[in-house]
Amino acid sequence: MDTGSVSKGCFSFKGRKKQANIDDYFPLKESKKSLDVYDSVWEDVNTEIQILQSDLNTKIFDDLITFVNSSPQNEGARQNYKEIPTAAVVAGVNTPDHSVMFATMVSLLRERSTPLVAILKSKDCPNLKSMLTKALSQLMDNPELMEEDLDEEEVKSKGILCSMTLLSSWYSKKFGNGESSPRKFRSSSNIESSPKKKACLSPTNKTGGSIPIVIVFEDLESFSPIVLQDFIGICSNYLHKLPLVLVFGIATSVAAVHRLLPSTVSSLLSIEKFQAPRATDYLTLLINQVLMTDRFPFKLGASAFQLLIEMFLFHDFSVLNFIRGLQFAMSQHYSSSVYSVLCCPIDTLPKKLKSLSSSQLDQVRQIPSFMKYVEGCPPNQQKSLLLEEEFTKNRILQLLQEIHHYHKNFFPVLKCLHILVCKLPTYPLGKQMREVYELALKSSIFESDAYARAIGLLRMMAAEELTDLLRQCHGELPNNIAKDLVDVPSSITSLLDQFKHLTDFEEEVTEVEQPDVETVAIPKKTDLYSLRQKLKDMEKKSKKLSPYEKLREETINFFDELFRKHLCCPKSFPLHEILYYDRADVLKRHLSATPRAAIQNALSNPHHYLECQCCTSDSGSLHPLMPDICIVYRLHLECGQLINLYDWLQAFATVVSEGEENNNSETINEILQARFIRAVSELQFLGFVKPTKRKTDHVARLTWGGC
Repeated sequence: MDTGSVSKGCFSFKGRKKQANIDDYFPLKESKKSLDVYDSVWEDVNTEIQILQSDLNTKIFDDLITFVNSSPQNEGARQNYKEIPTAAVVAGVNTPDHSVMFATMVSLLRERSTPLVAILKSKDCPNLKSMLTKALSQLMDNPELMEEDLDEEEVKSKGILCSMTLLSSWYSKKFGNGESSPRKFRSSSNIESSPKKKACLSPTNKTGGSIPIVIVFEDLESFSPIVLQDFIGICSNYLHKLPLVLVFGIATSVAAVHRLLPSTVSSLLSIEKFQAPRATDYLTLLINQVLMTDRFPFKLGASAFQLLIEMFLFHDFSVLNFIRGLQFAMSQHYSSSVYSVLCCPIDTLPKKLKSLSSSQLDQVRQIPSFMKYVEGCPPNQQKSLLLEEEFTKNRILQLLQEIHHYHKNFFPVLKCLHILVCKLPTYPLGKQMREVYELALKSSIFESDAYARAIGLLRMMAAEELTDLLRQCHGELPNNIAKDLVDVPSSITSLLDQFKHLTDFEEEVTEVEQPDVETVAIPKKTDLYSLRQKLKDMEKKSKKLSPYEKLREETINFFDELFRKHLCCPKSFPLHEILYYDRADVLKRHLSATPRAAIQNALSNPHHYLECQCCTSDSGSLHPLMPDICIVYRLHLECGQLINLYDWLQAFATVVSEGEENNNSETINEILQARFIRAVSELQFLGFVKPTKRKTDHVARLTWGGC
């Protein structure tokens, strides 16, 4: 077989599996305590994420199960039904999330509709034979449908060809024709004890039809069009014998079906569209329910949160990768600092503080925000905070309780701010909740110019729009609101009542008391800008306010005071580093990998990874003890577009043989040639060189630039 390799060879290395030991990563007892806290917090977060995902996809799963159950399953009905029932599930471009979604879909179909479900992926179905084998192996090898007279082993043997005829005969023998009395099959005791599973595994459904056969294509666009057309044509020919239902997983749009299939094949399908929730909606729900809540102590800092959002929006649109990034950030936070054991629920905080050792307490004292806090305390307290453990622990408990209490007020008020500004012209604070949250993490949001523009636009809002926003704010406030916000719902209700009865009031126009315009002295010497500002101030003072304008001004001032009181930046609180993780550089290095830079660094500077003193050398110099691939890589950097293999080999032999005193040149040449060919083959595998037909004894260089 022609591999296209320089060496035409294959090298196999059988590695030994080594089980990871937790003590290697967490050698200290304090680190293991942080690991226990991490496990507890992540378990709660992951449970909430699973609930959100299940709730988000409930509608599409219910509609799909209804579609499968309502498909024509009676043989008489299928005789007149010439089209295959097909569900086109538009799952979105977030392809990394599709595996989890379709796995959940298959499990629900098997539980609530039919046990005969097969899921196919394009990588497993390069041709029609593979597709049929994969589908039949899943349909006929169901452990819940096993009988003594079944011969699945014969199906797997080489002598029997997997085909729809085999599936038809197996289905007929297993379940009958669907109209006459179908054959009962033996079920396990667990299934008999479960009414739900017993109902879904019965040979006939409520309408008297037989059990449908569902075949799911997870990534339809990646399948070979020829293979897909042949498979659909075969299924159409057996529709009168088998109650087939197809499910297409589509990333783009339903037009992909017509792009892959000609009209003669697509006319055999009765397609119904099912739209999965958008990835952005899932992300918004995830951020609102997991990150923007006081239930979980761990929080992302501004730069870390911005990095994960940008990776989602500009790379893969994958919520699953966002969750993995969140999990990695959480694991890094708890493993990188011993004091992260205090990042726990508020009810367990006193117990964790009591168990802190002296070394852990010293690390807490070295936190930058705490050091700044100590500097601002009176001199007598500074001494106690630095020397007395009990006094320090009590103060730490007080400071952390303040942050937890701040979170209870922060998130409801931030949601009110988002409701008020999300539909303003030019969107000064953004359209999404995550944008407002990101601004609030960077600095106190009321100090920004965008906030001032938003408040200015709110002061010009019409009555109907403003009252509608007030109702939304009142509805978003939780029932178990914090003590500091107890009066907010009643105040909003009072403002709404005033707006409601505003039309009943008499239209009185009240003129603001002010000095007469003519008596205001204008300086004789002034510039144009000062004169314009002076005239604007005079116009404002002479403006007459209507009752609605007065009430609107009162409403905006109320919310402005509320925002300024509760939307301070988290960085302004001492010990915020315990709860907030903001190492974006670490996240970027691990989550946004740069393989080419890492490979070039390893080949140019092997000491960086091997930590071997013999490989240490000055930049650009070659050492005979370096790995062969590093020497060959360094030498290839000195060549042009085409590299002469013989000259390359001579240079390699010169470097490697430096300092050796072996006169057996033939043995040396054979060994060096083998080493050289292996190193060049490895470079070819990494994509640095390739064979060329321009010159038989040359290879072409594929990359440019050095270390």
